[in-house]
Amino acid sequence: MKRLSLEEARLLVERLKLFAQPQRLIILDALLEGPLAVSELETQTGISQPTLSQQLGTLRRADIIVPRRESRTIYYSLANDEEVLRARALIGLLRDDKSTLPLLQQASARKDTGAKPKGQAEGGARFALIRPPGS
Repeated sequence: MKRLSLEEARLLVERLKLFAQPQRLIILDALLEGPLAVSELETQTGISQPTLSQQLGTLRRADIIVPRRESRTIYYSLANDEEVLRARALIGLLRDDKSTLPLLQQASARKDTGAKPKGQAEGGARFALIRPPGS
């Protein structure tokens, strides 16, 4: 494993700050079970609506969670498989849960092989080939 550069360390610290807030960690833990409406998050976490909205906004701007609107209800979920893996691994690690070790190994293997997380688009534009009728 290569050594951290100062810039990379700063980026990691900023990322850690996102997880180092109690309400955000509780929200992420709840979302590990799957998408939840804001009202369900409020009930399950016990976080009041104004605080919940503020913390959801922070996680959304960091691209850790994504909203999905259905009629008048907004559902939140973790942004992709990589965020699910990261949240499970971090919470398990902090709980000293030994069953988390395979998750950490899986995350490390993904990073080493350069595997793209599910839900992340490849770079570059894609175009459809449109043929005129009869060609």
